[in-house]
Amino acid sequence: MKRTSILFVLLLILSRSFAQVDIDKTIMVDGLQREYSIHLPPSYDTAQKLPIIFALHGGGGNYRQVVKFYKLNPPADKKGFIIVYPNAINKAWNMPGIASRIKDLDTTVDDVHFIYELMDTVIKNYKGDPKHIFSTGISRGGMFSLYLADKLSDRIAGIAPVCASISQSITNEYTFKHPTPVLLINGTADPLVKYNGGVGEFNKGNEGNDNSIMLPTEQLVKKIVQLDNCDTNAVVTNMNDNDPGDGCTETESFYAGKVVVDFIAITNGGHTWPGGSQYLPKMFIGRVCRDFSAAEKITDFFAATFGQGWNAMSKKR
Repeated sequence: MKRTSILFVLLLILSRSFAQVDIDKTIMVDGLQREYSIHLPPSYDTAQKLPIIFALHGGGGNYRQVVKFYKLNPPADKKGFIIVYPNAINKAWNMPGIASRIKDLDTTVDDVHFIYELMDTVIKNYKGDPKHIFSTGISRGGMFSLYLADKLSDRIAGIAPVCASISQSITNEYTFKHPTPVLLINGTADPLVKYNGGVGEFNKGNEGNDNSIMLPTEQLVKKIVQLDNCDTNAVVTNMNDNDPGDGCTETESFYAGKVVVDFIAITNGGHTWPGGSQYLPKMFIGRVCRDFSAAEKITDFFAATFGQGWNAMSKKR
């Protein structure tokens, strides 16, 4: 009986050491109680510091939905990332200069300050590495990732926006304080964040508002390549068409320099997360690309920035 009890305790210890952990938390910022969930990888117990990914939900969504939708946890566990899933007020990130289709957007909320405080919390309490903080998300979550790379440039080590751009009204002032690795994944048939710019189909209520006119994708890539001082001559490859039935094909453009800009254009791709679900009918959001997993591509890209991949990206800033 005694031997059985000891064995049970050992099994509990081992299961705690090798299992991922998910924790729902709240934090007070600017007098508001803000919600977030944090995912700790199996390597957490033995690690000193771990890189952090902020996974930002899209407009109209919430932090709980994207855990299953993004499917980031499994590939992040393999590479030892902490993932933070923050929650916006009224389901939309507030970004002055970028309009939202969400009618009850609270423009008094300082979401940049929320993320800043959350970074400090994860660094202090959960072994987060302050030198390796990344951000990703789809739609308004991708836009907010782009926004944070500007507003929190001193803290952001890389971003991977999906189905995203910035508004033309902030384009001239948009900048990075240091070369910032960027992986951008956009679909050419996205009806909400249009590949060629302008106002998305679900954002007609903001038509005429300069803050709702999105920069064309290829102009955004050109601007980021300039900000990162990368070679403007990209290495372009056609990605494997692993699922011909999805109706999509992909071209990857790789711009090298001190850091890397990686741009994936999904021909016929919609307002969707590659490898994710068809969360709304195609007539509303377009096609889902199933030729690759955005979650795996993004975690690979972030890992490469600090020495698990491309040498050009592993140099210290």
